[in-house]
Amino acid sequence: MLILNEFGWIDGITASGVVFFGFIFGFFFLYKARKSGAKILTILGIVNILAGLMYLGVFTDFLVVLATETNLDNTYGLVGILSYVWFAPIIVLALYIGAELLVPKKKWYLMFIIIVVSILFEILFFLNPMGTFNFVDPVNPGESLIDYNVNMFTPAGIIMAILLLMVLIILGFGFLIKSIQSTGVLRKKFLFLSLGAMCFCIFGLLEGLTAPGVMVIFVRIGYLISFWLMYYGLKD
Repeated sequence: MLILNEFGWIDGITASGVVFFGFIFGFFFLYKARKSGAKILTILGIVNILAGLMYLGVFTDFLVVLATETNLDNTYGLVGILSYVWFAPIIVLALYIGAELLVPKKKWYLMFIIIVVSILFEILFFLNPMGTFNFVDPVNPGESLIDYNVNMFTPAGIIMAILLLMVLIILGFGFLIKSIQSTGVLRKKFLFLSLGAMCFCIFGLLEGLTAPGVMVIFVRIGYLISFWLMYYGLKD
């Protein structure tokens, strides 16, 4: 008999939805990119797939509970590792989109800095996954899923905050300024890109602050909507 409580079901089903829809939306974007020949839309498709995999840890824990009625072995922080191994590639690719559209002639200067910082995050993250996250294990195994959030006061947590801030400044405010400076269709496209980047940062942050419950439904829907906003900003 399954022993997941209602919040465990909400957590598991919504995480599964993000993973599945991440693939569905991502491959749809890749299909549209192939038809139009839009390289940047191809990158967004890859970003969307990887962003869905940011919930792989929760999704895997959910599957393990369904199969065994106990949680995934998280002795070495596997739940966090399965999710956040994708964080740096997402940031690098997302900021490449911003650099390509905002500062195309100087994009590789910016990308060099971003790649170096992202590699540093991955190294620090893998060296101490248990310290990077605050894990909350269920009182009774299998009753709920393993909850966790990033410890922002660790070296990896600080770098993660810096990278998210870069996304907010370069993609969120950068595209907003370009929208204000533009007219017509371009204004609308840059506005969609700005809103998408802001939603990604806001709902990504809320994910770490929201306890398992009904609110995670809205947070994860908002997370997925952010990529559709960026899609409408990039499509022909």
